[in-house]
Amino acid sequence: MKAIIFPGQGSQYTGMGKSLYDNFSAAKNIFNSIDNVLGFELSKKCFQAQAEQLKDTATQQLAILAVSVAAFEVFSFKGIQPDYLSGLSLGEYSCLYAARVVSLEDLVILVRERAKAMQQAAKVSSSTMFAVIGADMDFLKEKSRQEDFYIANINSSSQVVVSLAKDIKDKVRSILEIPGVRVVELEVSGGFHSPFMIPAKDMLREVIKKIQFNDAKIPIVSNFTARAHTREGEIKENLLEQLTSPVLWKECIEFMSEKGVDLFFEVGPAKVLRGLMRKINPKLKVVNIEKKEDLDNSLDEYSCIKEGK
Repeated sequence: MKAIIFPGQGSQYTGMGKSLYDNFSAAKNIFNSIDNVLGFELSKKCFQAQAEQLKDTATQQLAILAVSVAAFEVFSFKGIQPDYLSGLSLGEYSCLYAARVVSLEDLVILVRERAKAMQQAAKVSSSTMFAVIGADMDFLKEKSRQEDFYIANINSSSQVVVSLAKDIKDKVRSILEIPGVRVVELEVSGGFHSPFMIPAKDMLREVIKKIQFNDAKIPIVSNFTARAHTREGEIKENLLEQLTSPVLWKECIEFMSEKGVDLFFEVGPAKVLRGLMRKINPKLKVVNIEKKEDLDNSLDEYSCIKEGK
């Protein structure tokens, strides 16, 4: 069985999507359509903006979405039908296009408003995020209760992200940095996937009410539940809960693996999810779909994996 997974924030880089735009009319149409919806050339930001410019939450989320959807659009012509879809945080929104839950225009508006809502919520509560590498989960859960920070992303057994108020970050860092544990502050505008985002959740709920959602044509494995969903009402609620609840990425992958998925196509910029997959279950196969050469070689790579070569 097969699944397509889409990356989230942090996978951006200068020049992403340019290979798709230059070589595939389907990808060019996606970028041009998104530019038209937004009223500015997001495509140029993907291709030309420097790393510092791509750190802005609104630009970053829209740019990663555009590249992911363009890559999916071209990949879909290969005729490889996935059994499941999933995405890390923002990546779950790319699933909405792949599963025909919302139109491209509505999806762009939805992600644009999500980014705005998250930025505004971050201004209300001065917060940040730490990537904690090498810590035991029970240790993190215990300390989160004691020190008032939140587990935000469970990316793998060895990589967990926490959200916390900026005024306690020195204290929390000193508590978490025990021997064998590394703590890295992320370059984000706020403490996502935690109660810091409650104002964003309220704002996004109003946006979602105005958008036409359909049942998913392909089951979407939610970050919030780590289970598959096709009903539009459940999908809406999962997107809202995702803002204030931990992203259960490790459990999402384990769920799909237990259902029989042994081949994952990571569709979108960079290879962040491939790296996490090695930590979750190194036996699972991952094929990256990002550039022209990836798309040219995907069928050959897929055939080799099927034949066990």
